[in-house]
Amino acid sequence: MKTTFYHIRFIIIPSLMIFMSSCSKEFLDKNPTDQLSATVFYTTKNSIDMALASCYATMQDQIFTSSNPVYDCLTDNGYDFNNNYGTKTLSQGPITSLSGGYITGVYSGSYQKIARYNIFIKTLADYNQPDVNATLKMTYEAEARLLRAIKYFDLYKFYGSVPLVLEKVNIADQYQPKVDASKVQAQILADIDFAINNLPDKSYASNGGHFVKASAQVLKARVLLFDAYNDGGTAKPEVMAQVKTVTNEIMSKNYYSIAPSFRGLFCDDLGKQEGNPEFIFSVKYLAPNNFNSNNFGWSQSAVYLMDASSPGGALLPLKNFANEFEFNNGTSFSVTNPLYDASNIYKNRDPRMAKTIFSGSVTFENGFTLTLLPSATGYSYYKHIQGSDAKDPYANKDGSDWPAMRYAEVLLMYAEAANEVDGPTALVYSAVNQIRNRADINMPALPAGLSKDQMRVAIRHERRIELAFEGFRYDDLKRWKIAEQALTIPASEAIFSKTFLKKNYHLPLPQSEIDISHGVLIQNPDYQ
Repeated sequence: MKTTFYHIRFIIIPSLMIFMSSCSKEFLDKNPTDQLSATVFYTTKNSIDMALASCYATMQDQIFTSSNPVYDCLTDNGYDFNNNYGTKTLSQGPITSLSGGYITGVYSGSYQKIARYNIFIKTLADYNQPDVNATLKMTYEAEARLLRAIKYFDLYKFYGSVPLVLEKVNIADQYQPKVDASKVQAQILADIDFAINNLPDKSYASNGGHFVKASAQVLKARVLLFDAYNDGGTAKPEVMAQVKTVTNEIMSKNYYSIAPSFRGLFCDDLGKQEGNPEFIFSVKYLAPNNFNSNNFGWSQSAVYLMDASSPGGALLPLKNFANEFEFNNGTSFSVTNPLYDASNIYKNRDPRMAKTIFSGSVTFENGFTLTLLPSATGYSYYKHIQGSDAKDPYANKDGSDWPAMRYAEVLLMYAEAANEVDGPTALVYSAVNQIRNRADINMPALPAGLSKDQMRVAIRHERRIELAFEGFRYDDLKRWKIAEQALTIPASEAIFSKTFLKKNYHLPLPQSEIDISHGVLIQNPDYQ
């Protein structure tokens, strides 16, 4: 059979070559009959809108949305039994170019998405129909460039120097050399500034799921903060001043506020997400047409220890993290504190504790109770989980949004920057206390008279509690230049020993990418 096939192949292919060589250019230029070509498809505003929607759809990739809770398992917040994205491998070390997980996923996934954005930007530039005027073109381009900035920021945080690809590539130039990290950062900020200048200055809730100006400003503050500290951990005043300015502008518009329900930020079943005044950008999951459990659904076996056949839940908060929650009078956790109740460790604690983690069993808002076997850390994950029934307690199974940018983060970024520039002013206190005074949290205000150093500690505590398992902790510890201390953890505190080396502030490029680049892509120095 194989012999016959090869005989046929060698007869047909030369014949086809002779036939094609005699064809006219007009024949070869015909559009394919089984798919739409770009020249046929991009002929109306609706087609451009569809292409832009496909760019936004890339944000539904789990790695930095619904799987962000796993990202915290690289830190002192959590433990991931299932080693999703290599959290155990990377936490234990040594990290190499073959470690896989985030190292390969961030690199390949980011460039796949960037390619789509670049194609859209080029297609948009070539589009000349009157139904998309110059102003609308600029808005569309701003949205695509902000998406590109998000993905390049992921690459920048992980690897530092990476290839900077801003146009569609072809076979001849598909392998690109790295550029200096400073050029990557400059391009990120250029794309963000373009977005700030061309996106509508209105609330996110009023813009149909599209980016607004504040979305770009949030990303700019994140990018600036990532490089706002010297190697010794001291703040750079000039950078902090920029962060203070950009976050203060968001705050001054009065488009956003702290929502009354903490759980409602993450669980659409509670009816608190649509039009939420705290959202500045959210990744949309529209059930049932644009949703499945692979998009945004944590199965019970992935999160919880349900029976003896399951050796551990995927996502288990660590005791180190649980002990970070204050008592409800604002004092730090201690078993000697008079408010401590050994029979109910959630009693008299910051209400966010019981809204983020739980032990033993949990009763959801709909009355469904889930009872678990003891976890390896003593705690199970709750923050993004919605209870349905014993057979199918998926997280956000009805298509909840992923709140990728919210006002609480803006207040915390402002407080961090303003404290470094001006010290613990009344405005710094106000920013933090707005979060602590959320209607269903109602924690006491920070104590008066804090020094700059004490306020810095209070703000970092608040970030860890408020933004837990939303994908911030690992980057925070790196940018504060304290990752070596915070992420070197004995097994007695983290199930297994965790290690972070100085060179891990930048991670290695995936070896698979090095191998296929024919010598064009050079490994980061510490991993050669």
